[in-house]
Amino acid sequence: MTLGNTHSDGSNTITVMHALKEWAVVVRAVEEGKQFILFRKGGILDDGFSVESNQFLLYPTFEHQSREYVKDEYKDEFDRLVRDSDRDTVTVRSLARVYAYYESSSIERLLRLSRFHILNDAFISYRMQWNRERPVSIMLIQPYMLDEPLIVQDKHKYYGCRSWIRLEMNASIGNYSPIASDSLLESIRKEVESILEV
Repeated sequence: MTLGNTHSDGSNTITVMHALKEWAVVVRAVEEGKQFILFRKGGILDDGFSVESNQFLLYPTFEHQSREYVKDEYKDEFDRLVRDSDRDTVTVRSLARVYAYYESSSIERLLRLSRFHILNDAFISYRMQWNRERPVSIMLIQPYMLDEPLIVQDKHKYYGCRSWIRLEMNASIGNYSPIASDSLLESIRKEVESILEV
């Protein structure tokens, strides 16, 4: 899996890697094997949403993260992540590959995907209301855990309501391990496609 390009600034080798900004509580759920689909419509600074890379780092963010949109059983984890967050750095522990991609404008079908994520029905309604003329993008992802987490310094340079960022780091991706088996992902894909009627 190729995640980025490298270049030299004269004294260091810099790796530039695609990363998707996602709520920290959702990233944690992905890492724990509790969430396999991500919903997108693009951020305020985006012109809609498109998949810029089929493989990417999962960059946990607290921007716009809202406790009211998390299922009750994950609210304690939400609180813990907020309490333990670092002011200046971000720890990236996982990456993902797009296993399948869909779009839907049917709130009824989107609500039926509830077992594959930790967000509540109010979140789905909220997503539908944002940029109403656009469908909701749904990414079924195959997630991996990094053997060695990446520490992103100066996280302030990556602020802003946008989906994709390019991380510039003096580090490269080492080894990583799949969180879910191919057979599980294939089973989820079939269920998701049945629900979305694609």
